[in-house]
Parts: sequence; C-alpha cells; structure tokens
Amino acid sequence: MKTVRVGVVGTGFIGQVHLEILKNIEGVEIVGIVEPVESRAREVAEKYGAKPLGKVEELKEVGADAVYITSPNRTHFDVAMRAIDAGLNVFCEKPMTISLEDARALEKAVEEKGVIFQVGHNRRFAYVYKFMKNLIDSGEVTPYSFQIKMNRGELLNPPWVSDVTYTGGFLFESTLHLFDMMRFLFGDVSELFVLGKKSVYNDYDDWAITVKMKNGIIGTFTSCAHASWMIPFERVEVYGEHVMLSNDEMEKVYYSKGLGNEVEIHDYMKVDFKEKWGYVEEDHEFIEAIREGRTPKVTVTDGVKAIEIVDACYRAVRGEGPHIVL
Repeated sequence: MKTVRVGVVGTGFIGQVHLEILKNIEGVEIVGIVEPVESRAREVAEKYGAKPLGKVEELKEVGADAVYITSPNRTHFDVAMRAIDAGLNVFCEKPMTISLEDARALEKAVEEKGVIFQVGHNRRFAYVYKFMKNLIDSGEVTPYSFQIKMNRGELLNPPWVSDVTYTGGFLFESTLHLFDMMRFLFGDVSELFVLGKKSVYNDYDDWAITVKMKNGIIGTFTSCAHASWMIPFERVEVYGEHVMLSNDEMEKVYYSKGLGNEVEIHDYMKVDFKEKWGYVEEDHEFIEAIREGRTPKVTVTDGVKAIEIVDACYRAVRGEGPHIVL
C-alpha cells in the first residue's frame, strides 16, 4: 500500500475533524501543520507527530503528497493556488472560493497542473443523502419536484460568521452544501427566480428561491440565517409518483413507498457524527483517489457549479434579477 503523506492548513474545528480521521487511515502519515499562530501550530503538530510550518509551500520540504485546506473561507483560493503550483494534491473545504471568477481560475489551474483536487462537500457521503441518491439513481424513485430548506440559527457564534469579507456571505456557509446537494440529486440548474432580503444582519439573511433543473424537475429552496436552531434546520423533500423522500438533517431519512404503504425510516442518531455526516468516507475517497491516480468523486468542477448558483443568487438581489438563467 502506497503511503500518502498529508499536511493540513488551518487547525480550527473542521481541521481537527479531518486530522482525527486521517490519523486512523492505514498508510496515511500526517507530516505538517500550517497555522499562523505559532503556539497553536506547535501544539497541534506535536499531537499528530507532524512538523509545525509557516506556509503551504513548506509541505513539499517535509515530503507531503497532499494538503487539506481547512482555513477561513477567504483564504481558500490563495492557499489552493499556491499548493497547486507546488505540485500538491488538494482537498479544499467548502467554499472552494468566495467568488466565481476565482473558482474558474482554480478549475483552470487544476486542469493545467494535473493534480488531484477534491472539494469538501461532505453531505454527498452522508448516510441520509446516499440513501436518497441510490433510490433515485436506481429508478425506484423518479423525482418530479422537491423542497429544500437550509437554515442557520444565528450569525453570532463564531463572531466572524457574519463578516462577509471573511465568509463571502451567508450563502457561502451552510447554504452552499445544499446547493451542491440539489445538483447531486437532481442534476444541473437551468433557471432561478430569486428573492432575498436583509432582515436581522447586515447581509442577505433570508432567501426564497424557485428552481428549474435542466431535466425539467422543479423545486423551491429557502434559507434563513436567524432561525434559532429549531430542528430540523436542514431538510430535503423529494416528490415522486405518490412516493416521497425526506430527512431530518443527518439524523433520519424517511421513504414513503406509496399510497397505503409503509414509511421506511432509517435512524442514524447514535452513529458518530464524523461518519453520518460523511466526513470519514470523503477522507477515504480523497486518499484512495491519490493512490489510484484518478479523479475524486467531488471534483473542482462540482465546486465551480455550486458557486455558480451562489453567484447567480447574489446577482439577482443586487440588481440583475429576480430571474436568472444559468
């Protein structure tokens, strides 16, 4: 088995999640931690048997094959471009970038350099959404329409989450995950009718979007940034011919099998969150893609497509909309 040597840029919550998974993957060696706070870099590096480093390029000096970018949103593009230029394979947490122009530039760089690049859209690997995807792909459920909601309870904690210069805007946070999920389950978007407003924060924090997919499926998508964390804050409902799929976040998924039939329920509440949220499988996927020299299941183009939807929504509320054709 080929040893894969990885470094991690950023040691916040999600960086720690990936580090905990990577340390348990056979044949993976954590060789470097890039973190601007030196004391933090030393502490985390010591914990995982790695070297504390000051910049992403230094990972090549310690033999890294790949880097995980788990630093703040606004840093992703610059760090990813420098990593690619250094010849590193890249796992980049979402959002891949916070502008469509940068996303397309990154896509071009990946194609030119030939590195393996995976975007951290972990919900593609979450149990509830894999269940839905399998039923749709098998033809057992044919979607005709859908409803999606992706709410956030507040933009207060952590304090930077309401700073658009830091995050790119509310839609680049959790909402982006379900824009990607919309594509994952139903294909590419054709048209959007977008309404958004600033209700509580100095950012567009209420969204109501009507969607038409290229294959004719229609749906609605809502996202609110001040919803109090009342659960379920995340839900996808899929409507077929007298059948329905829905979920309560990553905890449960429901399959109504037809008029007068039972509802099949899968409950993942007791499963470790790193597994049921898809983090474990996505990390294994990235490592195996490197070992096999293949394109990962979540590509740089998938990252671009999700950001195209975000960009269209912001263009709509800033004067070009409300109707946007992609």
